[in-house]
Amino acid sequence: MKKRFWIVVLFFVGVPMLVGAAEFRSGDQVAVGASETVADDLYAGGGLVTSAGVVTGDLYAAGGTVLVSERVGGDAVLVGGTVTVLGIIADDLRVGGGTIVVQGEVLSDVLIGGGVVRIGGRGVGGDAVIGAGDVRIDAPIKGDARIGGGTVYLNAPIAGNVEIDADRLVLGAGADLSGNLLYRSPKELVRESGAQVAGSISYEPRKASRTLGAGSIAAFISIVVLIKFLALFLAALLLSLFLRRYANELVEKAATRPLYEIGRGFIALSVLPAASVLLLVTIIGIPLGILGLLGFAVLLLFAGISAPVVLGSIVHRTLLRRPLYEVSWKTILLGVILYMILAVIPVIGWAVCFLFTLLTLGAIVNIKLSVLKEWR
Repeated sequence: MKKRFWIVVLFFVGVPMLVGAAEFRSGDQVAVGASETVADDLYAGGGLVTSAGVVTGDLYAAGGTVLVSERVGGDAVLVGGTVTVLGIIADDLRVGGGTIVVQGEVLSDVLIGGGVVRIGGRGVGGDAVIGAGDVRIDAPIKGDARIGGGTVYLNAPIAGNVEIDADRLVLGAGADLSGNLLYRSPKELVRESGAQVAGSISYEPRKASRTLGAGSIAAFISIVVLIKFLALFLAALLLSLFLRRYANELVEKAATRPLYEIGRGFIALSVLPAASVLLLVTIIGIPLGILGLLGFAVLLLFAGISAPVVLGSIVHRTLLRRPLYEVSWKTILLGVILYMILAVIPVIGWAVCFLFTLLTLGAIVNIKLSVLKEWR
């Protein structure tokens, strides 16, 4: 039963990977060599992530510094403090980070949010949605462009319509807009000699405190995702460092009888809040009810932090066929990356995240009950 359960779980985990094999790499420095070809999707995380070889599938990378200098055959989803793309992205590019430089070529759409964004090289083959404090476009965009930021400098051809929400907009000498331009700004744009706009120009004055535009919202979402990723990874890492024995026991109990722990977790999720609310009805039980609700909230928070630890350890052991479950920063990083990816996949991804949360919750309750039995 245990083996069948993990086969089902890994099937659902494998759905985001297009039910194909995927390669996982993590470490202080993760590198795809210049002469290397990764024939599947690649999930990479570490302090420094460099991809100098060909990745035929999708690339998911997170790190302090991320550098992609060769071709990616599918989508590229990159998160980091500094992200640089010098190679060709055959499908979509999605990036969140502090400083983002794209000097290669993206054959489809881009969604970028960061502090400073520079687009150069051979340009973007589809639409572009960009939000940042400082945006400069020096490469052609063949689709529409929606950009939000503090300062936006356009200095390249854009084939589609352009919508800008910025504190300051500058059309450089190389700007050649084939479609219409709609911009919102506290002041009118600066148009350098040679800048061309074939369509109409619509200006909507606004105050600097106006609600963020679409591009700025994209930047905000990207930054929130980055912060959430780092916060979850740090919290899970601290858990394993300071409570190493507890983390190992948690994984062992979750993996030993997964169906039982999921059931235990479901019961805890259903019974604890209901019992606490019932206690609040009586005057004598109010303090216990309040403590029960607070304890339940802490339990859910702890389960949310621990679920990626359990997920990463189980997937690491299953895929690599290790004899024992391992809890390390590598397995935690793997678990957090998988958990974040699953969390944005409707229905199936959400179901897997909920499943592992219940599993972790049940294992936590199991440990607590064992401690109570020993205390008695």
